[in-house]
Amino acid sequence: MALKTIRALPMVLLLAGCTTMVADPAETAKWQLLANQATAHFRVAAVSVQPVAGHNSAYLCREGQIRLAIRAGYVRFRLAHELGHHVLHHCGTSYAQELDANVVAIQVLQLWGLSETDAVRETVVFLLEVKKFQGNVQRPGHNVCGEAAALLRRYPSVPDPRLRGDRTCAEEFGGAKSWPRGGVLPTKDRPNRPPCAS
Repeated sequence: MALKTIRALPMVLLLAGCTTMVADPAETAKWQLLANQATAHFRVAAVSVQPVAGHNSAYLCREGQIRLAIRAGYVRFRLAHELGHHVLHHCGTSYAQELDANVVAIQVLQLWGLSETDAVRETVVFLLEVKKFQGNVQRPGHNVCGEAAALLRRYPSVPDPRLRGDRTCAEEFGGAKSWPRGGVLPTKDRPNRPPCAS
């Protein structure tokens, strides 16, 4: 029995590795190039981008690495947000850090070609989608509804992107924004599956 277990161990380790890291060099190069543009713009040290499977992206400050969930949708925003943590030298996680990383993410999205309005809307839409997918479950340091509402307060010219009647985050939004245009902007990066917080 022990011999069978020992023989099976390499296969288990191989399969576990395959579900964690994504080894497509072209995919890695694509996201690394965008990260390099941002780090050069903000004049901070380069960061390594490692595409991973799963739904959660993360910035590993001590390793100088971003683990980027490339199959979970909103990949461009996820990278911009994790770059926000890198630019701000965040280690650990707190609500204040998440708020600040979102603001830098909006600047990064603008660097990559979005208008300020579109960058804010993409960020808020991502947060609303996370809330719809996760319900009341929050990752440490996050309050996705609070983050979305804070961004709309910070950028008052950007309308609430929820469709009329959508009550997602209604308590945090408190009716402060109306739905003058309604709907969300289409993005090239629209997910084909529900997101999780980055």
